[in-house]
Amino acid sequence: MPTPPPPPTGPELKTGDAAFDSYAESFSSDAPLLGHLVLYSIFEGRVTHDDLVAWFREFGLDEDLLPPPLRQTDVFEKVTGPDGVRVTYPLDDPTATGPASRTSRRRRKEVEPTATLMVRHVRRDGDQIVRHVVREVRDEKRIKLRYDPNLAVCTFHRDHSEGSAEGAGDLTIEPNRAAIAKLPAAEQTTVQEMLADIERRYEHRCTYLTSDRLRSVIRQYVEHLSAIRVRPTGGVYFVHREHAVALSGLRDLVSRFGSDSSFMRVPIPDQDEMREMVIRAFTTSAKDDLDRLAEDIATAQRVRRFDEAAKLYERFTAVQEATNKHSTLLSTSLDDTRAALELVKVQLGGLLVADDGEDD
Repeated sequence: MPTPPPPPTGPELKTGDAAFDSYAESFSSDAPLLGHLVLYSIFEGRVTHDDLVAWFREFGLDEDLLPPPLRQTDVFEKVTGPDGVRVTYPLDDPTATGPASRTSRRRRKEVEPTATLMVRHVRRDGDQIVRHVVREVRDEKRIKLRYDPNLAVCTFHRDHSEGSAEGAGDLTIEPNRAAIAKLPAAEQTTVQEMLADIERRYEHRCTYLTSDRLRSVIRQYVEHLSAIRVRPTGGVYFVHREHAVALSGLRDLVSRFGSDSSFMRVPIPDQDEMREMVIRAFTTSAKDDLDRLAEDIATAQRVRRFDEAAKLYERFTAVQEATNKHSTLLSTSLDDTRAALELVKVQLGGLLVADDGEDD
């Protein structure tokens, strides 16, 4: 039986997917393959939801794992929300809105008043969502805050016409020209650029999926394949060999994203050391999940939130099913994880009994 070469390391990694593909192809059909380590990087591209649907079909991927179509109301919420468009600059140089070093920002804050343009929620009803662009001036030296509360109105108009998609609508931006005209000329330009940026981001996100959205699609698909997090923070997963075809489809899918996005599969030989690594990764992940579950059950019992019992039971069942599956795939008993499951099961049973008593 052929022995595969070691995984590429060092400078060889810089060749990207080609190095990993070469390594993957070195495994013949009768090679002792345990599974694959999966690594991926997703960057902003120009991928529409229709593109994603077509590619899922082309590569034989499970369409049940497609994200829902983009909703314009969600895009508006994102672009004008707390993590949306926001611009900060020193009052003496309103054009200095780009990235700066931490040291220069600290020094600037100590000696110069700064202004921040941000979007604040005003009103929401069945027809509109209304938000204002405000200007906050912070002068740390004098311990002062000053506000210009309405430099522009950003409104999302819900589309209630027959046949319109859920969440459909349009964005309008109405500058408060009188308020903007009171600002210095350089600041007026910065405000206008911010308003244009809001509109530009809205139009882009209504058309193309963000890198975060695409990354979420890939992560959820990989986790759907009973993946084991090899690194606690995620980003590196082990997937059993039974899902090799799906991983190949995911690699082809990500190759269509462009913008240097990549999906790498590193074959892992079925050797004792590799098997122990995967088992250790699973037991560590399961322990973390069960520890959090035990804490949440204890909290629910303490505050008498019996309505959470069903969701807690679902989480318990998910860990239990994963343990049974990986015990079979890896030909191991996973005794430590099963013992921890039994302890949490008893704790969960106490919550369910208390829930029944409450109902009576």
